This record gives sequence, structure tokens and C-alpha cells, in this order.
Amino acid sequence: MVQSGDYSSNRGAASQAGDLTSLYVGYALILFAVPTFGVAAAIGLLRMWRKAPPADPLARSHFIFQQRTLFAAVAAIVGGVVLILINVGVFVLFVMAVWTILRGALGLRDLLEGRAIRHPLRLFY
Repeated sequence: MVQSGDYSSNRGAASQAGDLTSLYVGYALILFAVPTFGVAAAIGLLRMWRKAPPADPLARSHFIFQQRTLFAAVAAIVGGVVLILINVGVFVLFVMAVWTILRGALGLRDLLEGRAIRHPLRLFY
């Protein structure tokens, strides 16, 4: 027979597993931002827009890191498209693409190894 207290012990584990799944989806959207011409970045940013950061310090650092990455990527895409008019946009878009892929790969590596992001608000890793 299931007692009422049986669910409370599993709630933390289920929440943590949900946070990890959400973080993996976030990194997938970051890594797919370049091949989808920013559509995945916009989807990822909309997905995280009003969501509260997780309570777990590891998940929180990755969540903030992903928010910062997606926001900067979308801003660089918009800026790069506007700057195409003066022939600088292609360079901006290229730098943004390399930066986004590197940042997404390094963040995913840290998540897979169980490490928190030391400084999630920095623009460079």
C-alpha cells in the first residue's frame, strides 16, 4: 500500500532528472542554433524566457549560462543581419556561429562531467 509520504522522497529526484533533461535540451538548441540559422536559438530563448532557475547549484549555473548564451546569440544574429547592409554582418555572423558552437560544446562537456559553470554570466568561457 502506498503511503502519502512515499511521494515526497521521490519528488527531489524527479525534479533533478527533469532539470537535467531540460539542460540537455537547452544545449541541443544552442548547438543547433547555427545549422538552423538562429531558429533554434530563438526557440531556446523563448523556452527559458520566464522560467525560474533551478534550485540545485549545478543546474542553476548551467541554466544561467544557457540563458546568457542564447540571448547573446539572438542579439548577434539580429545585429549581424542589420550590419550586412554595410558589409560587416557576415563577419559578425561568422564570429557568432563559432562562439555559439564553442560555448555550447564546452557547457555540454561540463554538464556531462557533472561540473558547474564557474562564471555563468561571462561572455567568454
